[in-house]
Amino acid sequence: MIIHKIAFRNIFRRKWRSILTGMMMAGGCALFGLFFGMIDGTYGNLIDMFTRDHTGHIQIHKKGYLDKPSIYKSLASPDSIGRKIESVPYVNSWAPRVYTPALAFAGTKTTGVTVMGIDPIREAKTTRLKNKVSKGIFLSASPKQEVVISDGLARVLGVGLGDEIALIAQSVDGSVANGLYKVTGITGSEGKSYGESKCYIHINVLQEFLSMDRSVHEIAVVLNDHSKTPEAAGLIAETLNDTGIDVDPWQVVEAQFYKAMRADLKGNRYTIIVFTIIIAVGVLNTILMVVLERTREFGVLRALGTRPSQIFQLILFETLFLSLLSITAGTIIGVLANWWFHVYGITYPTPIEYGGYFFRRLTSEISLRSIVVPPLIVMGTAVIVSIWPAVRAAKIMPVKAMRAN
Repeated sequence: MIIHKIAFRNIFRRKWRSILTGMMMAGGCALFGLFFGMIDGTYGNLIDMFTRDHTGHIQIHKKGYLDKPSIYKSLASPDSIGRKIESVPYVNSWAPRVYTPALAFAGTKTTGVTVMGIDPIREAKTTRLKNKVSKGIFLSASPKQEVVISDGLARVLGVGLGDEIALIAQSVDGSVANGLYKVTGITGSEGKSYGESKCYIHINVLQEFLSMDRSVHEIAVVLNDHSKTPEAAGLIAETLNDTGIDVDPWQVVEAQFYKAMRADLKGNRYTIIVFTIIIAVGVLNTILMVVLERTREFGVLRALGTRPSQIFQLILFETLFLSLLSITAGTIIGVLANWWFHVYGITYPTPIEYGGYFFRRLTSEISLRSIVVPPLIVMGTAVIVSIWPAVRAAKIMPVKAMRAN
């Protein structure tokens, strides 16, 4: 205990140097906390936007559908599957979907389009598709010959609200399916590229259009917490217990997007390394100065019978105590900074596009990682870099040390 008391007292012998070193460690801890908070907030918003706009956290398909989509690979009992899904923990809602490629005609213009059949009520509870309708209204709850299209598709076909477009596709029985639909809504804003080739129809109308009875191609599932996606996917697969069905998390459904995001996250590691090196160099410089200035003091301690291991512990505990005081202040500052950016954020002058999605605000998040990891990094780095100066101090020869200036 005497070593601990002396080490703590020594922190205040050179107050300004300790204050400056402590400020550096506290600032590093606060910056680390803000950095992690920004990462968690940015990518949390990205995942939330990506999954809740359309993909969902988990998707259920007929086996092999994702590898080779086909109108013939369908789920025959979506309502039964949905009831089983609702009993799984973390599940918030689900929505059935039907897909088909088609040709869209309006006047003399034509283009390829992906037609998506949705249940307007369930889709509105599961994703934000309804909120993306910028002009007109969303699909009616009851089946009608109406369609919601993207702004890009509207510009390609030269149609607006109230106009009609014709769709031609192949039904599951091999016949040619065709129909005329009234445009009741337009999604997105002018100039946005995402979703240009999609249009949305009531799921019952599209099932009849394709002669599919009540089968669906996909069931999208949204959870209460996106971090539980792998666990929930496993629970759903276990509950369904059907080898003919694939249950995939969004990381598998949108593998390219996920890989791009992971690659971006790996790039952030270099920033962490740079921060760590800066802190390590600053702490190492301070401790080396302490050892050099106190060479005679350490020589006297050795001459009085202090063991080298006690000198070694003294240096380590001085660093440890200074680190604890610094990271306490740094953690508080970091949490406050994350709270401020979480509440107010930073609004971009021009929206930034990432993977087809547009971000208008940069926000932070107070996460467990942003609170726990920075103090561990700062304190661990400070203790590690103090080992060499502590070893040097422990090896000081009393006679030579007391002759030093």
